[in-house]
Amino acid sequence: MLWSGIQKGDRQAFQSLYIAYSEILYNYGMKICPDSERVKDSIHTVFVRVWERRKKIEIKRSLKFYMFTILRRELIHEMQKHRNRSSAISRIEFELSIEDKIIRDESNEQRKQKLSLAISTLSPRQREILFLRFYEDLTYEEISALMSINTNSLYKLYSASLARLKQYFSHATTKPHLLLLIMAQIPNV
Repeated sequence: MLWSGIQKGDRQAFQSLYIAYSEILYNYGMKICPDSERVKDSIHTVFVRVWERRKKIEIKRSLKFYMFTILRRELIHEMQKHRNRSSAISRIEFELSIEDKIIRDESNEQRKQKLSLAISTLSPRQREILFLRFYEDLTYEEISALMSINTNSLYKLYSASLARLKQYFSHATTKPHLLLLIMAQIPNV
């Protein structure tokens, strides 16, 4: 409904899109590129392109997936200006902001520290997969397409991520994927 309004040139629908996605895109962009100004510029570029090309754009999956995809491509393109593409992708610093998701009691603080330590041992691509899956609720197919990897490779990276996290929580009763789900549901404190 929102997208059909934008395609027809409805500026209020476009404003609604901006309001709905600018903060989400900023948070995702900061996971890829730690330069706040570059992320803001890239988001601006994304919205300008969406408006200019609105009649030609065909949303095949979801609007959120489309916006994430073009922001990611724009940021990688921007980062390529300073280094080559493979280096840009492999050096993405991707940090999960778990600290904003945990209730500040002592038990959760210990879990947070342990999970943060465990997540820091994952590769940037593994951290990105966990973020997109648990925090942005994207499907495996969407993540696979967004990250330009086949679904089987994604499953392997995802499984390896959970296996590594499980090592850190081997004596805990809470499974790592359940802990991530619980933390994703806790509102920002």
